[in-house]
Amino acid sequence: MAAEQRKSSRNKTYAKVILEGGGLGYLRDLSREGCQIAFIGKPLVERGKVVDVEILPAEEMGIPRFSLSVQIMWTRDDPVYCIAGGLINSVQERERLEQLFRYYTKDSRYQ
Repeated sequence: MAAEQRKSSRNKTYAKVILEGGGLGYLRDLSREGCQIAFIGKPLVERGKVVDVEILPAEEMGIPRFSLSVQIMWTRDDPVYCIAGGLINSVQERERLEQLFRYYTKDSRYQ
């Protein structure tokens, strides 16, 4: 297995995701620069494409839903999911992304 090349810390996260144009999934991994999403089935996401997704944090978190634009850097198919990793291009409500990040990190820089 290749050595980890990313320099920023990544946090295991969980939030439901709706892909614009159809498709459901789960946010699985989050850093300041990017994220990993496990889409259910085989949505039309491919390397180099920019997709818009709506993030639906769990109700008990108290974080309203918000949208991200993600540039897909890689994809991998498994039996149930299409896993995609990408760079966050833009966020409609940056503070909501910050709240989600703080919820999952113990790093005081983000508190």
